[in-house]
Amino acid sequence: MNHNTKFPPSVLLLQQEGHLISACLALGLTELRVANVHNKGAFYSSLLNISVGIERLMKAIIIMQHMLTNNLSVPTKKQLKDYGHKITDLYDECVKISISNSVNLPKRSLLNKTSQKLLELLSDFAQTTRYHNLDALSDQQIGKDPLEYWSEIMSLILKQDVPKQTKDKILEVARMHATAIDDMTITMMQGLNKKPLTTEEALALPELYDEATKYAVLHLIEMLSPIRDLISKLSGLAYGFSQPPFPQMQEFLEWIWDDRQHVLRKRRWP
Repeated sequence: MNHNTKFPPSVLLLQQEGHLISACLALGLTELRVANVHNKGAFYSSLLNISVGIERLMKAIIIMQHMLTNNLSVPTKKQLKDYGHKITDLYDECVKISISNSVNLPKRSLLNKTSQKLLELLSDFAQTTRYHNLDALSDQQIGKDPLEYWSEIMSLILKQDVPKQTKDKILEVARMHATAIDDMTITMMQGLNKKPLTTEEALALPELYDEATKYAVLHLIEMLSPIRDLISKLSGLAYGFSQPPFPQMQEFLEWIWDDRQHVLRKRRWP
């Protein structure tokens, strides 16, 4: 039996947006888990997808809030365009929306240092640094090289999150192998910060980054979870209308599960 319920255009459009948001975030997190100094492209693709996903997620929240408080009218194209691609500003706007809806979305200043840096990196990449390599060729680069920024974040995570015993074991094995092949090996590689790598570093960094990226994903999931809760709250308010103006957007993000051990084990998202 066919059920010919006619939904408002906003329902179907936001439904499509939900699929896009979910796909971008899942692909970005999956790419981040395989990124390392020998697979630098995965750092770029993770940044591209996560920045697009989180920007569109927060803009969807802003649109829904506007509809709920303005008789279901949507923001104009200019109003949305005025937000630009500055993810940090979009996050701040979502914090304001969370306060008016009694949802706990921490202010940026209350996020831990790693989460703040990740948000800034995503914001920079969304605005300008996604073109850093091409811009740098013409001496027009603006902002920090995103791979150098990743290098700083990886170092911070290795220092603050990865257990010392784990790091020491990786370094010990790399040192042993580097010593064994030293007289027959020449290493010509650069790290994310463009500095030459020693043989020991070239051997150690892939495993060190494998440990660090799982914690980077954890920080991102911890940041995304309250944003998911916010869009869930707004979606629930849709039932206050005779015909809900948007779908239950949180259903597209139900795989964002803030469980530390689950996140650290998971390599493929969703």
